[in-house]
Amino acid sequence: MLLNDIEISKLAENDIFMPYVGEKTKTLDNGQPALSFGLSQSGYDIRLSPSSFVVYGREAMEFDVKAAPEGRPVPLQSSSSGHFFVIPPGCHGLGVSSERFSMPNHVMGLCWGKSTYARTGLITNITPIEPGWCGHLTMSLINPTSKYIRVYANEGIAQVVLFRCGEVAKPYEGKYQDQGASVTAAKV
Repeated sequence: MLLNDIEISKLAENDIFMPYVGEKTKTLDNGQPALSFGLSQSGYDIRLSPSSFVVYGREAMEFDVKAAPEGRPVPLQSSSSGHFFVIPPGCHGLGVSSERFSMPNHVMGLCWGKSTYARTGLITNITPIEPGWCGHLTMSLINPTSKYIRVYANEGIAQVVLFRCGEVAKPYEGKYQDQGASVTAAKV
């Protein structure tokens, strides 16, 4: 069953998202407009952390997950409209959520990119959040277009929708448990 804002608020009392923003927010602390983040009617809009972003370019002809390919860290840039990272055409970047998750053993999450970024051509790829998983969520942001795409830190990047799945027999204990606030490369 898909959880609504009332049910998500109840889960937030147990620190499922840290930090937690209990209503959809469309401005930054300095009053500047922002891509919305926080609680919505049937999901939670997460933010892109300014702490870590790695870009992989066209020069990489092959990605071997067993070799953990190295990308190049991208510096956080600033403009009057906020802090941002730039993804060049035909490249993708790995970033992390500002929020740290602590999933209950009876809830799972699925993520989709925000429509504002989808309209620029950006593809947001985030794997399911398993019951029992904890950590900062790693996300792949793909730019298949011929233009540079600016993605804003501390602002909404994707929406997580939560489903009650019943208590699982074995909560997540895999290699990505307790991911930190910086990009985690593929592990085998």
